[in-house]
Amino acid sequence: MRRLIDGRFAEAHPKGDVESDYRSIATYHPLTEMRYLLASTSRRRFDIMAAAGMTMVVQTGTPAAEVTDADSASAIDVTRINAIAKLRSVMKSTRGRSPWDMVLLAADTLVHRGDTIYGKPAHLAQARQMLEELRGTSHCVTTTVAMTYAPLRQRDEVLSHSVTSQIQMRRFTNDERERYLASGLWKERAGSYGVQDAEFHPTESVDGCYLNVVGLPLCAVLKMLPEGDHAFVRSHIYATCTAHTTWITA
Repeated sequence: MRRLIDGRFAEAHPKGDVESDYRSIATYHPLTEMRYLLASTSRRRFDIMAAAGMTMVVQTGTPAAEVTDADSASAIDVTRINAIAKLRSVMKSTRGRSPWDMVLLAADTLVHRGDTIYGKPAHLAQARQMLEELRGTSHCVTTTVAMTYAPLRQRDEVLSHSVTSQIQMRRFTNDERERYLASGLWKERAGSYGVQDAEFHPTESVDGCYLNVVGLPLCAVLKMLPEGDHAFVRSHIYATCTAHTTWITA
């Protein structure tokens, strides 16, 4: 689990790798009896849900193909397309194999500035280019969460909700950038960085939902849950999400 300290996540991962085949992998102080299937191998999303006391299993099957530009669609539209595609992929692969009372959840995060959308870098050179373009800029991070549960699942229906936060990235030096690239932490991260990276510390401030920038805004999850099924809001981690204030990370 990660603990939030002064606006940053401190590493304190559970031991062991993320398991698959629908085996229960984490139950941290469950505040609700709802069970979730997280359609993602993202450790960051896993940590957020675990810290919020959400009982979950992780689906690590064949992922849906992600897009970063769908016929000039906006970044919000692209994240929605990706999140729903991930969710529907898991709905199909788990049909008849997961309990109907389980909440299926997927998410997609993109960094965007103007008309430019930054997904996950394919290689080191692309990661370097992304960081160079984002250095010292104000830009946005959008996450769409897609969800389904009974009776929506029986009707093959899904819900989705998008959250956008404003980022001010600091003017890090070339040496700092190269040390970060050498660490490999840029891999599998939209825009090639993580706001929670304490050593690189890429941002000056986050205006909006902090957990959205990390990868899973719990406020979006709450909006789509049935009324009364959101006891996890008492968790301290949820307060990080709902504050929607300016986080000074410098």
